[in-house]
Amino acid sequence: MKYRFTAISISIAIIFWFSDSLVHYLGYGEQAFEVLPSDLNELWMRCVIVVLIVAFGVFADYRSGFDKKDVYQAMLGATKHILRNHLQKMLVFREEAENCSGFDRNVLRLYREMVDETVTQIENLENIQEPNKANIEDRYLPK
Repeated sequence: MKYRFTAISISIAIIFWFSDSLVHYLGYGEQAFEVLPSDLNELWMRCVIVVLIVAFGVFADYRSGFDKKDVYQAMLGATKHILRNHLQKMLVFREEAENCSGFDRNVLRLYREMVDETVTQIENLENIQEPNKANIEDRYLPK
């Protein structure tokens, strides 16, 4: 759920509002149970508290999006490091194969295409702005 903390904070704010009304009715002996308090100061205080609770939920949802992006970027950096090391070793292999007189040139061409395609896929993954399943899966194929 994308807005989980916002939904929780709204629920808490509603519970707070009604429980505060109940406390005033039972605890302070008010004549009637008032969902909207007649005292302007009490109404103002409840509104401020409710806004702060909901704002905290919205902020938590907003911040959790950054955390996911940070984790994604760290994972991508580690993956890129591993793949670049692997590609570097493959390039050493290619150089050795090119120096070998009996090695098939078509295999070297296919090898070069494979390496270029892998590099392109990595670069496509690096350029994702909003990490989610659909965006990541769209980047598998070279463009």
